[in-house]
Amino acid sequence: MKKCQPLKIKIMKTLMLISALVAVSFLSSCDELNLCDGNGTLSVTNKSDNTLQQLMIDGVNYGTLDPGENKDVDLAAGQHFWQLVGIDGGGCNEAYVIIVECKTVSFSCDGK
Repeated sequence: MKKCQPLKIKIMKTLMLISALVAVSFLSSCDELNLCDGNGTLSVTNKSDNTLQQLMIDGVNYGTLDPGENKDVDLAAGQHFWQLVGIDGGGCNEAYVIIVECKTVSFSCDGK
């Protein structure tokens, strides 16, 4: 009967190790769970020296950016069009972007 005790201890230790590995694996895969609700992020920076710029995405005004300011906008994954329009002229041409779920796509505009 004494020979069975070391075997039971080995089995218990093995089960505990397997349980710990499963828990660590589950916790490390949390990023892979779809926590983004189908959205990604468009990050836009106004790199102009002195031009206030209006951020337009898919024809919708998302506010203005002061020179040097950055704005992050959560958007549904897929194709979008964005543009920075200088309030007093300037800005950047409309650009096409594909937003990928759970990812950030960054752009900048110097307003010239």
